[in-house]
Amino acid sequence: MRRFYFTLENGVKLTIKPPSLKAYYKGFLKAKTDEELFGSIAEICSRNDQDIQVDVDFILENFSTDDLAEFARRFPKWIQSERDADPN
Repeated sequence: MRRFYFTLENGVKLTIKPPSLKAYYKGFLKAKTDEELFGSIAEICSRNDQDIQVDVDFILENFSTDDLAEFARRFPKWIQSERDADPN
């Protein structure tokens, strides 16, 4: 099964399941404020194989600014590569 692998600078590893279309397109891509962005990342990251409870407080306490930038850069590329690999 497809997974997005992401490791935070503090060593926390997340194996993230593909998000719902709503979480990705209406949440992550349409976020206009930091609160919306953090909420959408928390929703996406909460679907992880480690069963780590991810909410906005988790994002604020565990993500560095570098982690946030890396997630925002790599996650859309992963979605696109998955779409390209299996367009159906």
